[in-house]
Amino acid sequence: MASHSKLIDVSQVTSERVKKFRFYWPGKLTGRSLPPRDAIDPAEIPRLLPYLVIAEIERKPLRVRYRLVGTRVVEANGHDFTNRYLDECKFAVEPLLVECYRRLVATRGPVFAYYEWNKSEWHKPTGRVGGCETGFFPLSNDGITVDGAISMADSGVPPRQIA
Repeated sequence: MASHSKLIDVSQVTSERVKKFRFYWPGKLTGRSLPPRDAIDPAEIPRLLPYLVIAEIERKPLRVRYRLVGTRVVEANGHDFTNRYLDECKFAVEPLLVECYRRLVATRGPVFAYYEWNKSEWHKPTGRVGGCETGFFPLSNDGITVDGAISMADSGVPPRQIA
C-alpha cells in the first residue's frame, strides 16, 4: 500500500465535518482551560459521531490509546482499533499520527493533517484510493494537562496533490 501524508494548516482544511467540529470545540473551553472528555455532548453533534475518535494520551513516554472509534472511521480503515494503542495498529501513516499527538500535547491546541492512500489489494466500498483530513483537538481532565484527544477523521475528501 502506498500512502502520502502531511500536517496541514487550518486554512487548508476542506472537509465540512472537520470544519464543523473545529467551530464546536472552542465552545467547550472554559477560559484558558481545556475541556474534559465529558464536555463533548453527543446530542449536540449527532451527524459527526461516526467520524469521531477519542483517545487517551500517556505522556512519559508518549503513547496513545484509542478509546472510541466511530463507525465511519472503522469502515475507512477496514478494522476497529478501539482499546488498542497507536503503536499496535500498524497504520501506514503512524509517523504522521505520532507527530500530530506530539504537537497537540506541546501546543495545547488543534492540529490538522491530510493523508491519502492507494490500497491496490483493498476491495472495499470506500474504494482503493482515498484521502482523509483529520482535526485533532486536545482534552484535559484538569483543564491544563493534555491527557486526551478527540479527532474528527473525514475519509470522504478527494485525494489531492500534496507537496
